[in-house]
Amino acid sequence: MEGLKLSISQRINLIRFTLVLSLLISVLLSLNLWCGDRSFPVTPIIQLNWLNSSYDFIWIVLVILFWITSLFLRFQRVFIFLACLLCFFLILFDLNRLQPWFFMYNSLLVMFIFYNGRVDEPNKNTSFFIIIQLIFASFYFFNGISCLNDQFVKESFEKIISPIQTLVSERHFIFLKKIGYLVPYLLMFIGLGLIISSIRYLAISIAFLLHLMLLFLYFPSANHLNYALWFSNLSFIILLFFLFSGNTKQTNYSFIFLFNRILFYPVFIFFIVLPFFNLINKWPDFLSSNSKGGNNIVLELKINKKIKQRLPSYERFFLTPTDSLFLLDYQHWCLHELNSDCIPSERVFNSILNYFNALNDNKKKGVVAKITK
Repeated sequence: MEGLKLSISQRINLIRFTLVLSLLISVLLSLNLWCGDRSFPVTPIIQLNWLNSSYDFIWIVLVILFWITSLFLRFQRVFIFLACLLCFFLILFDLNRLQPWFFMYNSLLVMFIFYNGRVDEPNKNTSFFIIIQLIFASFYFFNGISCLNDQFVKESFEKIISPIQTLVSERHFIFLKKIGYLVPYLLMFIGLGLIISSIRYLAISIAFLLHLMLLFLYFPSANHLNYALWFSNLSFIILLFFLFSGNTKQTNYSFIFLFNRILFYPVFIFFIVLPFFNLINKWPDFLSSNSKGGNNIVLELKINKKIKQRLPSYERFFLTPTDSLFLLDYQHWCLHELNSDCIPSERVFNSILNYFNALNDNKKKGVVAKITK
């Protein structure tokens, strides 16, 4: 199998186009997360008076404008830099915007700030391309590590395959759930296999089938409202082939050129070294190649009837009676309103808690919250 017959420079340009287009579509699929009226609490990382959420639409319009102009005008690196800078500020406005797909696309796109586009430097272009490959492969490997826990198999994986529960017998579904124990190892194999040329085509095939299945399982419906996450599987398939299918190295290329590039070392630290610290909670999942697969932090928030009556009817929809209190389904609230998952972070959970405490006359009673890990 020869794979795609494209030069390194052609692949790099197609990857840049794919990343920008994926960001544009994904932001539009989760537009309420970026601008417009919303009731789900905002979680600013730092408190600044001029970070007013009512002007978010201006920032996101500018970001979209910079993304588009980076595709068609000169000084592409300038426009990409400005877009990435504004994306950073948008995350400062609300931590919940740091969705796994947003982090992944921008992590790859920010690399293009350091790409000059010269076709007369094949060894430098190849080194840059390998750095992009390492970042992309790290997402598979570290998400595999993050899934090495019982919670993923018993809860997350079962939820993922739930759409096919009605299509198979109970015995077959129980068997499918047991496959969940293999998923972490498959993801780690894909991550390593994409880097090892001798098994690359096997890794590409497994990754391709995995994303095809997720496109089916995550298909937009009343139970799957994270449209950008669903679309990311299509983007991954396209990037997968542009990055790894066919000959992806120049003739007589030596890895000495890779080690001579300064960019290699911060990328290695940020995407290869630091994600290992997720395992001991010394580095946040949402700032690494890992996503939320291994993050077990959850919020249990209950309110009394008096506070419930002060809520708009829309927000009452996400409350479930339990004993004399009402349990908040914050994940469903976030998905329904923002078309995105709620980032499992204490900072985000405290913002939700503060929202309900503001409705409470008696700060000692009425709101019962517990954050567990």
